[in-house]
Amino acid sequence: MSIVLVIALTFAFSWRSHAASAPVKMTPVKVADGVYMFEHSQGSGNSTVIITDEGVVVFDFHIDNADQTLAGIQKLTDKKIKYLISSHSAGDHASGAWHFREDKPTYIATKNQVQDMFMQEGENFNERKNSNDPRYAAYKKGHLVRPDIGFDGTMNLYFGGLTFQITGEGRGHSTGDLTVYIPQKRVMLMGDLLNTEIHPGQGESAGVFFSNVRGWIRILDSIMARNLPVDTYIPGHGPVHIGRGVKDLEEQKRYFVIMRDEIGKMMQAGKSLEQIEKEFKVPQEFAHYKRPERLKQFFRLFYYQLTEQGY
Repeated sequence: MSIVLVIALTFAFSWRSHAASAPVKMTPVKVADGVYMFEHSQGSGNSTVIITDEGVVVFDFHIDNADQTLAGIQKLTDKKIKYLISSHSAGDHASGAWHFREDKPTYIATKNQVQDMFMQEGENFNERKNSNDPRYAAYKKGHLVRPDIGFDGTMNLYFGGLTFQITGEGRGHSTGDLTVYIPQKRVMLMGDLLNTEIHPGQGESAGVFFSNVRGWIRILDSIMARNLPVDTYIPGHGPVHIGRGVKDLEEQKRYFVIMRDEIGKMMQAGKSLEQIEKEFKVPQEFAHYKRPERLKQFFRLFYYQLTEQGY
């Protein structure tokens, strides 16, 4: 092997290693007055912060990076964090409440999230906390904080001159997805029911996958049918499209319908799941989406859904 080739390979390996270990950044993006989405630099879970005269509400928090969200809040306001709300029980959205402990906020979630926290999510958190895997270093210094309030259906929180309409939307991305509509700000916090410019991930809880695409589409249809005056739907993953409104929800639904239909065509042509995984080409409309490694989970999801249910 030539010296030039060795140097080139060494450089390539070094660059990839550096890129892989690049620190995660949570970057605040102002969505509306007092509303900031902290975007995850690598496409993992976003956090949303609402600052009011009476204090702060935080929506979604990962133990790996909620400390950055907290530091960002402290740069924006000296108000205390009064409420925490998680969209679903997955670790990248509900494991970081510990970081906000000094303000003693009230943590709100659906009842199914509370159950998850006491069962598989609690066990999963403890396994990571006791692991020597460097990926889980953040778990060593914290513990899993469980919700103070668990509700079914809908719940209204009146705080800081704002109305937080909290709705348990049912099973779609996860076993139970929660949204928050703030009419005075014309925003709706979607959690992982909405992914922008990124392939959706399967809803996971301690290694068990729960996503139901039919339910996901039904929830999106239900939200769109409300005809709410929303300027911006804030995603659980991906960049926020300020002012795009319902077009984001329409695109998310179209993604599922088109991807399902393309896989259906391949199945009709006699393709096996393994062949679909190898040969599938992402439709042009979604070719720019990030995190293509997530596709394999959905190939399986669509394949078995179509096999068992026909649609």
